[in-house]
Amino acid sequence: MSEPVGPTSTNQWHQFEVALLKYAQLKDWQKVEKVNELMMLALSAQGKPKTQQQLLARRSLAKVHQKVIGIATAEKQAIATEMKQFHAQQDGLAAYELTNISGNVYDK
Repeated sequence: MSEPVGPTSTNQWHQFEVALLKYAQLKDWQKVEKVNELMMLALSAQGKPKTQQQLLARRSLAKVHQKVIGIATAEKQAIATEMKQFHAQQDGLAAYELTNISGNVYDK
């Protein structure tokens, strides 16, 4: 017995999985956020799963959702590290520039 096609069919949950992973891997966080919002609305509208298929589809979606959160967290940490390195380099460059300017003044 197959489920009717609709916003809460197991196929729809799978489509959310595919979209979340696709956009997370592309680092398109605005689209990840949009898919997440639509997914939350669909989950709220559906309520509790009514069939074993629905339950399994939801569990699979939850695993993918956690994976996407992991990808986003790793990206956030990578960006934070990159920003720290950038700021550290800026301080070094500013000190070098100050030394260079001071040297030029005293060399004249």
